[in-house]
Amino acid sequence: MPAADQNTTPPGFSITLDADASEPRVVVTGELDLLTSPQLQETLGALITDKPSGRVVADLTGVTFFDSSALNVVLQAQRQAAEKAVELELVPSPQVSRVIELTGVAEHLSVSEEPPA
Repeated sequence: MPAADQNTTPPGFSITLDADASEPRVVVTGELDLLTSPQLQETLGALITDKPSGRVVADLTGVTFFDSSALNVVLQAQRQAAEKAVELELVPSPQVSRVIELTGVAEHLSVSEEPPA
């Protein structure tokens, strides 16, 4: 029997990219964990690399679980964005806000409580 496909997306998880908007945004729903965080890293990394400057919005209002691997991805994306003169703005769900609060990394992130228009 073949090994399980490690790239299988769990039910309820999705990443939607709207790169054509004036402020590109990534919308994530479901659980962001060790299995799904690499997909967010790839999406944000490509978007930040391709954006010469400006702002990128990561809409995490649909995230139901957020672990340390997801937090690491967001912090790495923030560093990458700063190097490219791109503002990365996070719009967190309550679960994401709680992890940011508990870990004390809010000062390193641009967090908005307002969902993107």
